[in-house]
Amino acid sequence: MEPMIKGSDVDIGIMTVHAVADYLHFSEAKVYRMANEGQVPALRMGKSWRFKRELIDEGIRRETEQSLHTSTNVEG
Repeated sequence: MEPMIKGSDVDIGIMTVHAVADYLHFSEAKVYRMANEGQVPALRMGKSWRFKRELIDEGIRRETEQSLHTSTNVEG
């Protein structure tokens, strides 16, 4: 029987701690810490963590917009 999802996890936007660390240029320890503290959207499956690239990108976009908005208010 064929698997329902074809391709790698990256193809469907699911990332491991290692992949997130590479993507964000963080250490794996920092990604684990951020996941445990709820600073990055993640799903824990047993001892493993999984992350949706789409949610990580949205969080970065939101933080960037918030930062730009804050710096504009401080300067203006």
